[in-house]
Amino acid sequence: MKLLIDAGNTRIKWQLRDKGQVLRSGAGLLESEQLFDDISPAHWRKLSSVAVSTVRSEAARHELESTIAIHTRQPVRFFWTREAFGSLTCAYEDASTMGADRWHALVGAWDLIGGACVVVDAGSAITVDWIDDKGRHTGGYILPGRDMMVASLRQSTARVLFDDSQAALDTTPGRSTAECVFHGVSWLIQALASELGRQAAIPVLVTGGDGPLIKKALDNAVPDSVPVSRLCPGLVFDGLALVEAE
Repeated sequence: MKLLIDAGNTRIKWQLRDKGQVLRSGAGLLESEQLFDDISPAHWRKLSSVAVSTVRSEAARHELESTIAIHTRQPVRFFWTREAFGSLTCAYEDASTMGADRWHALVGAWDLIGGACVVVDAGSAITVDWIDDKGRHTGGYILPGRDMMVASLRQSTARVLFDDSQAALDTTPGRSTAECVFHGVSWLIQALASELGRQAAIPVLVTGGDGPLIKKALDNAVPDSVPVSRLCPGLVFDGLALVEAE
């Protein structure tokens, strides 16, 4: 039995897997005492390994290790971006500077598709990465995520006052500050989806917390596209499980 952890900038996501099957899953803040509440003492006793994909600081990694040590003596292993995994290669000149979660999503995508594809991870940031039909990661983009864009407007513009209760996925011109902000962010996401649909004549795999929003925008932008976008919420875990098992 294995505990897989995707420790992002905002939340800790985890899956408990046994023989490839997901037994339990959850998410929360590292500071939350309830982060691993859905893992029973019996499961902790049967645990054989703990694998982590993370972009967090060294201090946060130590805190995560301490939290896990409360429940198990199994060592925590961190997995980072590599120059290659099997036939998949990283485009970065220095692979260590690429976020591990992006890399593990690519590993999962290449294993799933085995051909050219685009991977969109919509979390705190939105990352878009291309893999060609030879397994070469050819590069990508990093954009602020939906919540990051909203937070930036809230923090940086004193006169932009609004509350989250008016959040919407509409892209029509807003008639209140809240509508202008949220419709504007949705407009940018729709533009991203339209550009993806225009460029990508290959499958688009979408993951991350805002993955459903991106997939909906993509489907609306290119409803007649042949390579249908696929929502793959566990893509980082799938890749992490593969590199952990190597």
